[in-house]
Amino acid sequence: MPHISDRVVLRAWRQRGETGRIHYVAAKAGGGERRLYVDEGNALYTVLEGHLLALGYTGPASAKTDDE
Repeated sequence: MPHISDRVVLRAWRQRGETGRIHYVAAKAGGGERRLYVDEGNALYTVLEGHLLALGYTGPASAKTDDE
């Protein structure tokens, strides 16, 4: 199986107040970056969500309410 050394997804996060969507930055072939998002139900959402949870990331700190 071929080994891919270049990262495609550079950063991923959730926006405050949004549920079911993860934003991410992908590397473009020409060397730039592109900001994208993926909605729940997509296979990439599952991969990104699992990776963010493994890192301990649950969302932006400002999204927490006083009840938490």
